[in-house]
Amino acid sequence: MGIGSVFYISVIPLLIINGGFILGYFVFLLAGKNKVLHADLKDKSESKLLFTSLKNYWFTITEPCVQKLIKLGITPNMITMLGLVISITAGVCFGLKSWGLAGWTMVAGGVFDLFDGRVARATNKVTVAGAYLDAVTDRYSDGAILGGLTWAFHDHWLLFFIILSYIGFYSVSYTKARAEAFGVRCDVGTFQRPERIFSLGMCAIFSPIVSYYFNIEPPILIYAVIIVLGIGTLITSIYRINYTFKKL
Repeated sequence: MGIGSVFYISVIPLLIINGGFILGYFVFLLAGKNKVLHADLKDKSESKLLFTSLKNYWFTITEPCVQKLIKLGITPNMITMLGLVISITAGVCFGLKSWGLAGWTMVAGGVFDLFDGRVARATNKVTVAGAYLDAVTDRYSDGAILGGLTWAFHDHWLLFFIILSYIGFYSVSYTKARAEAFGVRCDVGTFQRPERIFSLGMCAIFSPIVSYYFNIEPPILIYAVIIVLGIGTLITSIYRINYTFKKL
């Protein structure tokens, strides 16, 4: 697939979806609706990359989707498994170096990853089994994405940073899980899963656009985000280890 083709795969949805999203966000702020925090955000930790007003806007505009899923009888576990399938599809797109399609698919998978918990809370179906399934499928989803990138860059110097990302992604999750097993809430650090999905997805979407306008073949945004994620997730996991040690 040439640069021109992948450019249109990225830019057309970008103009339609992001244009409406950004306009709606400013209307949301100007109307003062951000003063009321969505119920699902009250116990959420702060993010350094995704600020609260943006998350509040996102949760508010997607609430009708959550209600529609409930009316259709879609269970949280069904949403979880669908999110996994979408993430695997994104991984295949990454492997085929279809960056724009991979980015949009990855973002879609991330959206479903948020819906399962919201549907569970809205229908009083929050269970330990559901939380366990969600956590496990998140790891498979991460593996599918990184597996696709490994496939795409198997003979490239970037593979070193993809391996770092493997270690970082899983150590960030594991350090949190072990800390919480000992009674320490460990949501600290910058590169948590939503930030990873957002940054990698957005860079994949914009990569063909940058290549098209600057007439360069290498996906430099993909290079940049993988390097940042590889190093950043390792730093986050080390920070969590230090944080947990101080709390124990």
